[in-house]
Amino acid sequence: MSDPRLPPLPENISFGSELIKARSQLGLTQAQLAEKSNVSLSAIKGYETGRTMPGARELRELCQALQITPNVLLWGTETPFAPNNEQLFAGLEHEDKRVDRFRLATLVALLTFEERQSIQTLVQGLVIARHGEKRVRELLVENEDFLAKMTNELVKTLAVVQAEIEELSESAPSADKKLRKK
Repeated sequence: MSDPRLPPLPENISFGSELIKARSQLGLTQAQLAEKSNVSLSAIKGYETGRTMPGARELRELCQALQITPNVLLWGTETPFAPNNEQLFAGLEHEDKRVDRFRLATLVALLTFEERQSIQTLVQGLVIARHGEKRVRELLVENEDFLAKMTNELVKTLAVVQAEIEELSESAPSADKKLRKK
């Protein structure tokens, strides 16, 4: 069962209708969108009929061609998470953006490698769709030293968090044994 505080996952059918709406607003045919986005015509037909969903690259290409954000195509709104996120993270607001980044890093650290890779691909697609590949590459090159330092800090922090988790899980069985004796 899904969490009522979160928006529903995008469905193939709603994605297709949002794609049709965005394409129609620009007066493009499926073939014109395929040419403009470098996404095959058969793929676009599949998306619009709800048979398939695009990958990160195709989503980025479609968004750039249609001049919209992925949120609009996926959920039909620019801010699908805004109201519900406020409820989910009520009381966790903080003025210091470093705290927000740390919280995000902590949540991401709890995911598997494959899940982290998926999130990285999604974030890259969103950022490139919004700012363009050239600007993103410039920012990444400009901040390479900073990113290396932050990566080292995150690795250290992750090691501490993992050690604490291991310590807690090691102490949990002993607490369980104590409860069984009673």
